[in-house]
Amino acid sequence: MNAMVLCAGYGTRLSPLTDSIPKPLVRVAGCTLLVDLLHHLAAQGVDRAVVNGSWKAEMLKTWLEETRLPLETIFQNEGEPLGTAGGVRRALPHLGEQFLVVYGDNLTRQPVAPLLELHGRTGAEVTVSLSPTGEPSSKGIVLTDPEGLVTCFREKPPDEVAESNLGNSGIYICRASVVNDLEDGEFCDFGHDLFPRMLREGRKIAADTTGGYIRDIGTVRSYLLACHDILSGRVVPYRLVPGMTEGMLIENDQSYEDIAIRGTYWAEKGCAVGKGCQLENCVVLSGARVGPGCRLRNTLVLPGSSVPEGTVADDKYLDIF
Repeated sequence: MNAMVLCAGYGTRLSPLTDSIPKPLVRVAGCTLLVDLLHHLAAQGVDRAVVNGSWKAEMLKTWLEETRLPLETIFQNEGEPLGTAGGVRRALPHLGEQFLVVYGDNLTRQPVAPLLELHGRTGAEVTVSLSPTGEPSSKGIVLTDPEGLVTCFREKPPDEVAESNLGNSGIYICRASVVNDLEDGEFCDFGHDLFPRMLREGRKIAADTTGGYIRDIGTVRSYLLACHDILSGRVVPYRLVPGMTEGMLIENDQSYEDIAIRGTYWAEKGCAVGKGCQLENCVVLSGARVGPGCRLRNTLVLPGSSVPEGTVADDKYLDIF
């Protein structure tokens, strides 16, 4: 099976983590996101993946060339992003008549086999994997009939009026016919443009939940939660993370003799934490400085931040300079 891995976005909602690198190369609790995703695709039977890029495209291309991966990769430099469907249209010569489409900012363990079964049973042109969400207003919500065919897409409806909590999780089984009519170089997005058009034309789209874990790492909040999921063992990385033990990954070089740590904790190389701190379920990224006596809980300290002495913060994403 071939796959298209969509990595051409700018990742602006994850700034400053993405200010200098493409979002798929961001480290999550010591794991490079794209490494984990490509290993998951290989475990699902994918032999070849086309990876597109725009922001810092040469960095992504070099990384693919230099990294040992479990499948063949082809890099597609788009210059300006073509949208999710437009990127797939350009990659068609490498994908064949039926293929997988995966959004490159997902940390996932969703199986592909149930999606393939539904795709074959319904005869749909594209089959969409769904997952429950507690925030319908942040997702494309999908409504289906009893056979599993999509009847309506609701793009980020207000939570209080949403008719479903099942959102598009960014994994599709797709036939080439879905994007064949697009011009090469035409900007087109699956959720905003193509899927609603297909429904208007009476074309079949199927969708269902497939089980398994998935998290869209699109914001600093979801990034922190993904780090916690890996550190806590809820998600087991495909590749061993050296030094990870008992919910902790300490990569910085300092003494923790006078620092209290509870729950999960990741200290990236190059950060520093002051004496007397109490940290619970925290991530402190490279270049950050946490002053003495701070009490932080469920907190992400962003790269280069300087947290003043004695700061108390719960459920925060600190970016203090």
